[in-house]
Amino acid sequence: MIARWERGERVPGPDSIVALCAVLDINGEARERVITLAREAATELANSVSVGADGEADALAALMDFERNAQRITNVAPVVIPGLLQTSDYARAIVDGSTSNAARDRMVSMRIGRRDVLTRRRNPVQYTAFLLEWALLQPIGDDEAMRDQLEFLLEMSERENVTIRVVPQSAGWTPIHAGQYVLLEFAKASPVVLLEHLRSSTLLRDEGDVRAFVSARDDIETMAMSPADTAGLIGEVLDRRG
Repeated sequence: MIARWERGERVPGPDSIVALCAVLDINGEARERVITLAREAATELANSVSVGADGEADALAALMDFERNAQRITNVAPVVIPGLLQTSDYARAIVDGSTSNAARDRMVSMRIGRRDVLTRRRNPVQYTAFLLEWALLQPIGDDEAMRDQLEFLLEMSERENVTIRVVPQSAGWTPIHAGQYVLLEFAKASPVVLLEHLRSSTLLRDEGDVRAFVSARDDIETMAMSPADTAGLIGEVLDRRG
């Protein structure tokens, strides 16, 4: 049985861990920590994939819970403005056009409502968005929607808990080109990473997998423009739009 645990073929249950701790004379805080880890391992997979409408709903519920409890959120967005920074018109242009108007309105309202984690008075989350320069240039919606979106980015960047930084095209290939992701970090829990695709999403909890995305975030930080230079670039894009 222990050999199977060591090979990762079976996950030991809390009762087995209690018995093992008694044999090995593990007590106190160390015992409670191991039992907690066993209980968590038995109730959830390290990584999980959600597919289809039901999976999307489950993934969104999990994301909203993570966002409410996170101490720090990092959005890496190579193509479009991240959801927490989207205006309603920009978000509406992104929502699948095959949905009904009522469903689209609900989805947009929910996305805008999630922004409360950035604007709430008590303990707003520390939020950083890394954007590829293309995200500022890619037309989403009409000209007015894009202008409003860029102006809103400047407005949000003035908040003490919000940092927006652009990776310029001149930087060449960087980890941000590998795809979008959300890194959520907590005060008393391990970080998680969310990957979103067309009709599926993947939640990463495995320590080694998450560490790779933390490292990518750190690399992107060294290549991104400063917040001040980013605000200047956004202003220039706005001026070119007239």
